[in-house]
Amino acid sequence: MGSISVLLPSSLVSDSQSQLEKTFKLGMVARALAIFRVEEVVIYRDRDPHVKDHRKETDFICTVLRYAETPQYLRRLLFPKMETLRYVGILPPLRTPHHPLQTEKNTPGAFREAVVLKSEKGRSLLELGLKEKGVTEKRLEEGRRVTVKLVERVGEVWRVEVVPREGTGEYWGYRVLEKGSLSEAVERYGAYFKIGTSRYGKKLEELRGSLREMKPERLMVAFGGPYAGLLSICEREGRRAEELFHLLVNTLPGQGVATVRTEEALLATLALLRAEVE
Repeated sequence: MGSISVLLPSSLVSDSQSQLEKTFKLGMVARALAIFRVEEVVIYRDRDPHVKDHRKETDFICTVLRYAETPQYLRRLLFPKMETLRYVGILPPLRTPHHPLQTEKNTPGAFREAVVLKSEKGRSLLELGLKEKGVTEKRLEEGRRVTVKLVERVGEVWRVEVVPREGTGEYWGYRVLEKGSLSEAVERYGAYFKIGTSRYGKKLEELRGSLREMKPERLMVAFGGPYAGLLSICEREGRRAEELFHLLVNTLPGQGVATVRTEEALLATLALLRAEVE
């Protein structure tokens, strides 16, 4: 399967009792996104009354997910000290290809994430997370994060080439976006095959033949929240789920618990869908 994007509500962690617990849950979400090579995750505001301030909650979720996706050697450069990140020390490492160990991806031809430290007179100095800094003959915006290819080591620096992240040939992390509503988030993915998850959807086993036959190249999967499912969120926006999604799927029929948490549904759903369409 090609590209996969995930839509999650701003009420995602609203059932947590503390910021510590919220951060822990978002660490689980980040791991699930990385395990199944999700390219984009959109946090949409679902207007759930259990959330006092959806803008603030969205900012919190997006910041923690972006922090988790950022290689450790760049985090201090990209994230100032802030209350939102108080408990990020409990986040599990992703260990994706763009999160290398010190002894990895340090030879010519390797790709790394970098941050522009200084830019002047047509060249830029970059932090690579290595003993040596990187240099490119391009003037780049200071503080910008870029993907680079190590070309050759020249004395105490690496000559590097800025490349698109898609050019690495490996899973290179997820992008985090935010949208004002579920409808707005879905509309971003016009050409994607759109799946909504719901306990009232069809069982995945009933859709196996059609999914395998279609083998969608680009897939978008939307999830509801801890207090309201996707159908309720659609109603809240005055929309019908059938207008927004090609399929409504129940990936956990016969569940042994009263409710399945969103982070649990995310892991189970992505595992099942990847098995069906790859």
